[in-house]
Amino acid sequence: MSTIEKSTKVKHGSKGEKTKQHILNTAIAVLANQGIKGTTHRAIAKEADIQLSLTTYYFKDIQELIHQAFQLNSAQTIALASITWQNAFNILDNISIEDLSTTKVKEQLCDDFSKMASEYIYQKITTQANSLAVEQLLFTEIQITPELRTLAQQHKSALILPFLRLCQHFNKQDPQIDADIMLTILTQLEYRHLAVPINEINKEELYLVTRRIIAWVIGVKP
Repeated sequence: MSTIEKSTKVKHGSKGEKTKQHILNTAIAVLANQGIKGTTHRAIAKEADIQLSLTTYYFKDIQELIHQAFQLNSAQTIALASITWQNAFNILDNISIEDLSTTKVKEQLCDDFSKMASEYIYQKITTQANSLAVEQLLFTEIQITPELRTLAQQHKSALILPFLRLCQHFNKQDPQIDADIMLTILTQLEYRHLAVPINEINKEELYLVTRRIIAWVIGVKP
């Protein structure tokens, strides 16, 4: 194969990958707004402003397209959560075990983590609503579509890891239980705000709820 042929093949592959990614991202938006039943090749093509033949070319099976859209949404959600909580761990890693046992340090950590977590939740609600809605759909859809159960379990396992790591710093006996409670409460806090207009979201309320659960985990007064 000549250099020119190789170059052309790379360009076509790159363009094809971008088109496929565009279709998947559009499928996430359609899933969020129309649910699984409304997520068809035609609906995705219309939303993506591309020819119907392109969606069927890259994804002949609509179920596979939907499954890959769920996978992409899961990967993006997990990546964002990991980056956010890594900031908290960077702080923890620079604190000695002795200092970590003092009330003053714990209270400061509680304040810092609550600000990080509540801002993260606010940004997800206001800028990642489609992603959040599809995440919620993934967990509800497993009753109807068992094929998604494994992905849902993997998604939850990945999301709980930062909470487990945080809880292990303060509870050596049953951090898994604390992490599960923490993830459940904060996730439900996100979901219930999906129906709230952005201009009506109370950031102070998000902070107070988040602080209460983090204070409980760390072991300080809320």
